[in-house]
Amino acid sequence: MPREVELQAQVGRERMSVTGGSQVAYVLVEARPVTGLAQVRMPLNFALVLDHSGSMKGEKLRSVKEAVKLVVDRMEPQDIVSVVIFDDNSQIIVPAQLATDKTAIKRAVDGIRDGGGTAMSLGMSVGLNELRKNASPSYVNRMVLLTDGVTYGDADRCRRMADDAGAAGIGIYPLGIGADWDEDLLDNVGQRSSGVPAEFIRTPADALGLFTQQLQSAARLAAGVTPKKAVKVLPLIADQGAGSLSDREVLVSLGDLERDAPQGVLVELLIEPKPAGVFRIAQAEVTYDVPGAGIQSEKARADAVVTFTNETVPPEEQNAVVLNYAEKANAHRLVTRVLDEYKKTGRVTTRLHPSVTRVLDPETQRALDQLAAGQDISPEQVKSIGNKTRKLTQRLDG
Repeated sequence: MPREVELQAQVGRERMSVTGGSQVAYVLVEARPVTGLAQVRMPLNFALVLDHSGSMKGEKLRSVKEAVKLVVDRMEPQDIVSVVIFDDNSQIIVPAQLATDKTAIKRAVDGIRDGGGTAMSLGMSVGLNELRKNASPSYVNRMVLLTDGVTYGDADRCRRMADDAGAAGIGIYPLGIGADWDEDLLDNVGQRSSGVPAEFIRTPADALGLFTQQLQSAARLAAGVTPKKAVKVLPLIADQGAGSLSDREVLVSLGDLERDAPQGVLVELLIEPKPAGVFRIAQAEVTYDVPGAGIQSEKARADAVVTFTNETVPPEEQNAVVLNYAEKANAHRLVTRVLDEYKKTGRVTTRLHPSVTRVLDPETQRALDQLAAGQDISPEQVKSIGNKTRKLTQRLDG
């Protein structure tokens, strides 16, 4: 039986004491390509949709153009690329074509000039049309959407197009530049289409991201086990919301499995009282396609098992990796709550416990201390904090 994707399920505590009451348990599910699959390079069908409005003048537009040229340089001759620009109109700079004449493509990108307002849906619409010319399960079909501002009057249309793109197997990966882009909208567009929130660009290299196989993960729960929360923890932290939960199942769309990094989901469960014994509390299952290898709807499974004992289980038996993910996910959730309050009211009443702030970098800690003291921080700092906290699980030190 093929094993292109390896699935692993770890529990926060392999042994739990019989208490007579309900208990919380964490299950970490990780999916990663096996060694052979990790070498598979599927051809790309990429549309690069770029904001070139007047606010992009100067360093921001130069950074975007450098980022696009870096992406083009990484492409192979069998890849397809298109480049679309938008302000309050849209224009195709590079029609969808094989990435064979990279010099000509980069020359066209260098010719982009700033000007006009911002109507993001126009650029998205044209970009999707270019992608659809070659869209196929044999390609990785992606839109990279770069902007620095707020779109005017068409946010709902952007969301609808993101839904349509996701349903067609086209992922949109939004990248926000500077301090003024609409974080809520871009996050929403990314989540609806690809399951990936927006990224905050500081350097051209931040815009790079080449992706492969499509995945979907489900965890089916045993009787007496109720899902309370599901959070994607790799490659970025993203709360999945109540829509991913049902009475006996957690369903999470993983999007694309990157060549060098796993996808991970942390599920918080409430387990009803159990007698002493060994119980499978959940079974994780991932369904995946590898179009380049002719593989469709293949499955991998892994069980999450807990032993209930009448003995007292010492705290040091806890799985440090799982609990570290849980701690980082909780920190992200609470910091997001602080930032949302600040953006809405201009002040912060939530106070973060040292157990939360200790996992943050010093710059983020200082900014949160400023907020707690009633001081203001810049819009760029707000976006930087959000961007860094959703990446907390990319390092598991402390």
